[in-house]
Amino acid sequence: MILQTEDKTSMVEGTVFFDPADKIYADHFPGNPIVPGSLIVQAFLEAAEKLGIDFPCHQVENFVFREFLHPGEYSLIIEVLPDRLICSLGDSGKIRAAGTIRK
Repeated sequence: MILQTEDKTSMVEGTVFFDPADKIYADHFPGNPIVPGSLIVQAFLEAAEKLGIDFPCHQVENFVFREFLHPGEYSLIIEVLPDRLICSLGDSGKIRAAGTIRK
């Protein structure tokens, strides 16, 4: 996973790359690799950490995965609030996953 981010006050925008060569995709799922939801949530936490935002994850809530995500590059947006991160991940102008991470 490779992250690039830009700090825009309380909004973080960037890209994340889920590498198709990662060994996890051999088992998840053979012949049809799907990015695990846990890796998507981890991408949001790593983006926040990369910008120096100390945000221990205590609760993941209302995450919606609108379709299976295949390895590749996606855009991410995080709205940073004092007690939560409001997250969305997408490509081609479509939101593919979204939810909230609380402290």
